[in-house]
Amino acid sequence: MSSNTQILYIKNMVCPRCKLAVKNLLSEMGCVVLAVELGQVVIKSTNIPVLSEIATKLRSTGFDLISTPKAKLVERIKILLIYNIFFQSSIVKSSHLQNYLELATHQHYQYLNAQFYSVCRTSIKQYWDMLRFERAKELLSYNEKAPEEITRQLGYLSSRDLEDTFKKRLNLSIEEFIYHKDNY
Repeated sequence: MSSNTQILYIKNMVCPRCKLAVKNLLSEMGCVVLAVELGQVVIKSTNIPVLSEIATKLRSTGFDLISTPKAKLVERIKILLIYNIFFQSSIVKSSHLQNYLELATHQHYQYLNAQFYSVCRTSIKQYWDMLRFERAKELLSYNEKAPEEITRQLGYLSSRDLEDTFKKRLNLSIEEFIYHKDNY
């Protein structure tokens, strides 16, 4: 990497719109954006703004710079899970989550989970379950898929498992959620 090229690690980039927003913000600041991925941007400039200026601008739009190795690792885990659940056609099954993250990060799952818990105060599995549930709600809200399809796509064990998750988290059946979806 040349001396005027820098990788910025950015927190809270969770979708394609986030990538565009960060790219536009950095471009407005005079940076040449070479690449943008969820959670990181490669910039090049002969006059890269001071990191504190970039951090301030990012914070004003809901993002933030990440500087510590632990925070970078935790954000990487979040991005891997978000990308898998929201942007891939088939998600990792619960039984393969550990292997998926170990392969993607080249770290042992126990280490990853400990680091994740120390920052987020929840386990990777609990976070992953929350993301799956949010995706299920989204798909039901937009009438994109039937509950049976959602069950298969999101790796729930059965339709009953998905139904139980709705009862546990919202105290509603799936049908009640669909009827009241504008409130959630």
